[in-house]
Amino acid sequence: MAQRIGLLAIRSRRLTTHPLRDAAVAGKTSDFGAAYDRYAPVVYGLLIRILRDPGDAQEILQETFLTAWTDARKFDPARGSELAWLIAMARSRGIDRLRAKQRRGQREEEAGREISIVRSNVDSAGSDPVAFREIRVAVRSALQELPEAQRSALELAYFDGLSQSEIATRLGEPLGTIKTRTNLAMKKLRERLGAFRSR
Repeated sequence: MAQRIGLLAIRSRRLTTHPLRDAAVAGKTSDFGAAYDRYAPVVYGLLIRILRDPGDAQEILQETFLTAWTDARKFDPARGSELAWLIAMARSRGIDRLRAKQRRGQREEEAGREISIVRSNVDSAGSDPVAFREIRVAVRSALQELPEAQRSALELAYFDGLSQSEIATRLGEPLGTIKTRTNLAMKKLRERLGAFRSR
């Protein structure tokens, strides 16, 4: 009789249609790990196709399963399977990461163009160390003149390589506010450093 009950228990576990959610809600890490092993290859394959970068794909995969663990109660079986839920989360995060990398690349190109302009001005002056020091002082001074909120948004964008949505998340500010601050800061810097661009 006991053996029969044991077999029924094993069979019912196999028939569980929501092993990931059930394991997370119950706090059973070993069962969650088994569900991870079941779903992760499919989700990872999708992320590789989106990102074409194994490191990024692995990172988003871990973030997706961490969210599934912490937000398991948000899973709604009426809206689809667990795998569909995981794929939707991973796809959204993967596309966000791809867009952030593209924006970062555009910012780096823009910064590179700005640096090239300044460098060409310094080089045309015969790589004059005095002229270079003057430019460096002007840039530092222009940054210091910016309001703290604008300066921190600009520094996070250009020096830390964060996207505007990542800055908004880090600072706990609305995305529109961060966009406005960054645009105002860039406008002020261009006005302040305009003399060096026209030399």
